[in-house]
Amino acid sequence: MTPLDKYAASFLELSEKLTVLEWANKNVELSARITEQPGSYSTRLHPYVNEILECIADPHIKRVSLCWGSQTSKTTTFYVMLGHVIDQDPRAILWVFPNLALCKSFSSERWLPFCRESKALVKHLPRYIDGNIDADRFTLTKQEFSRCTMNLVGAGSAANVRSYPVSVLVLDEIDVIDERTRRECLDRIKGKHDYKVLQSSTPVSETGGIWQEFMEGDRRRFMMPCPKCKEPIIFRLKNDEGDLNIKWDEKANLSKTEYDLTLIQKTSFYVCEKCGGKIVDAHKTKMLRAGKWEPTSSSSEIGFRSYHLNSIYSPVITFGRVAVEYLKATAAPGAMQAFVNGWLAEPYKPEEGSIDPEKFKIVEQDYKRGEIKGEYRIIGADVQRSVFYWVVRGFDRDGTSWLVDHGTTVTFDDLQELANTYEAAYGIVDTAYRTQEIYEEIYNRRPFWFGARGWERLPHPYKMTGVDPFNPIKGQKKQKGQISILNINKDVWQGELLKRRNGTNLNWFTYKGTDSDYVRQLLSTNQKERTDRKGKVKFEWVVEGHKQDHYWDCETYILTLSHVFGLGGAVIRKGKDLAATDKAQPQPKRTPARPRKKSIWG
Repeated sequence: MTPLDKYAASFLELSEKLTVLEWANKNVELSARITEQPGSYSTRLHPYVNEILECIADPHIKRVSLCWGSQTSKTTTFYVMLGHVIDQDPRAILWVFPNLALCKSFSSERWLPFCRESKALVKHLPRYIDGNIDADRFTLTKQEFSRCTMNLVGAGSAANVRSYPVSVLVLDEIDVIDERTRRECLDRIKGKHDYKVLQSSTPVSETGGIWQEFMEGDRRRFMMPCPKCKEPIIFRLKNDEGDLNIKWDEKANLSKTEYDLTLIQKTSFYVCEKCGGKIVDAHKTKMLRAGKWEPTSSSSEIGFRSYHLNSIYSPVITFGRVAVEYLKATAAPGAMQAFVNGWLAEPYKPEEGSIDPEKFKIVEQDYKRGEIKGEYRIIGADVQRSVFYWVVRGFDRDGTSWLVDHGTTVTFDDLQELANTYEAAYGIVDTAYRTQEIYEEIYNRRPFWFGARGWERLPHPYKMTGVDPFNPIKGQKKQKGQISILNINKDVWQGELLKRRNGTNLNWFTYKGTDSDYVRQLLSTNQKERTDRKGKVKFEWVVEGHKQDHYWDCETYILTLSHVFGLGGAVIRKGKDLAATDKAQPQPKRTPARPRKKSIWG
C-alpha cells in the first residue's frame, strides 16, 4: 500500500472509544523539552488532573476555569485534552495567548513537538503524497489536522479572533489578556450548542478575569484526608487566624528578620488545621491520590466548573521550598505580589491601606525627638519652590530604624548643617525640581549627597547612575567628576514604606508623641485599586485630599538608600545552594551612636 493509500485509509478507521485518561495513558508521549517528567503520560504524580481531563468529553460541562498556581501541570493538562478532541471528537479549536510572541514560542517548543510525538495525533497530521508532513498546512499558528483545524493566536486586539470558527475555545493566562478581547473570544461560541471553553491563569486581583471566573463557577477545592486524623483538609499557607500552616525547626529563626534557609528547607512540615498533626513531604503523594474535588458553591451556572489549586499541592514542590519562597518574598521589595499570585493562586490584596491616625501609634517608641538613634543616620530631603522638607532616620545593621527628627529649611547649607548635627553617614535629595541647582549642590558636597529620581516604571527596584552635572549646560566646561543619582522604582519602595508605616514589618519606628504634621503627611499616600477603560485592574498611588506628602517622599528616598547600603534586614541565606544570591553591598560610613544624647528639643 502506498503512503497515499494509507493516508486515505486512515479516514475510514474507527477510533477506539476511551475515557480521556485511558486515551492519554495509551497514546501520549512527553519529551524532556515538553515536561520535567518525560515518557508515557501518567497522572500518578498529579492525580488532581483526572477530573479536569474528563471534562472535555462530558457533554454536560461547557466551561472549565483553572485558577491554579505555578508548577501544577495546568498547561500540560490542556494540551492532553485538546489531543483527545483532535483524535476522538474533532472540532474547530482556537487557542488564544496573551501575545503573538508567546503564542509562537509555545507552539514551536511544546505544542508541535507534542503532536509529532503522540502516536494518536501523528496520523492526523497533514501530509504530502510521499508521506512527509505538509509544512504549509502545519505551521506555528495553524494546524490542519485530518478532521479538524486548530488556530493559535495572540490576543493583541479583538480583531485577531473575529474571523476564526471555533467549537473549543482555550484562553491561556487570561489575567494578562485585555478584557475586551477575552469577551470577544467568548462571543465566538455564542449560539453554539456543542462547545467547550477552557480558561486558565494565575490571578492578579479580585476583579481580574480568572478570579471572577472561579467565583462565578462552582468553586471546587481539592480535599485530601489528613494522614493523622483522616479528616478532609485543603492545603493553604495560613489558617483563619493568620498563622502559617507550614512550620520549621525554631533553631532556623536567627532573629525576627533573619533565618537559616537551609535548615528551613530541611525541617519544614505542614500542620493539619483539624488535629494539629504533623504532615511531612512523604505524606503528600498518598494524600493526593486519595483526594477529590468538592464544589463549594451551589449557585453557579449549570455546566460551569471552576477549580482552585495552589502550588503547595504540587508534588515537585516541598513544604520547605514554599516556606523559603514566602520568607524571601517578605524580605524582597515588591516580591510579595508575585508570591501570592504565582504560588498561592490568589489575588493580591495590599494589606496596608489607609489607617486611622490613632493606629499610627503602633510604630511609636519611648524616646525623644532629636535623640540620636541607630548605628548610622541618613538624611533625606524633598525639594520645593522655596524650602526643603527634611527627615533624619537612624538605622541599625539589620534594618531596624528610628525617626530622629524632621522639619523644613531654606538653604542647602542648612541641610548640610543638620546632617553634621545628627552625624549622618549620607544624604539623599530629590532632583526632580530645581534640578540644575540641586545637581551643583550635590557636586560641591560629594560623595556625601546622592540625588534621587522617582520613576513610575523601572525594571529593577533601583538603579544607581552617574551624571555629569555641568555637561547639559551649553558652553560650560566639562568637569572631571560625576554625581550619583539613585533612580527609584516608586511602586516598589512606596509599597515597602507602606508596610513599615502600618507596623507590618515591626522594625520601623518614630519618637513618642510624633508631630501631627509628620503623621498627616505619612498617612496622605495610599494604594488604591481601580479598573481602567479596558477592564484591567490596576493599583495606583493616591495622595488623598490634596494633602502634602513631602515627608513621605523623604522617607521613601531614605529607605531606598538604606537598602543600597545593605541596611534592609535581608533574609540571611545559608548553604551552598543559596550562597550565590548574596551579593556584597557597599557599606556606609559607620558613626557609632552616642550613649543617649540629650535631645535638642529638650
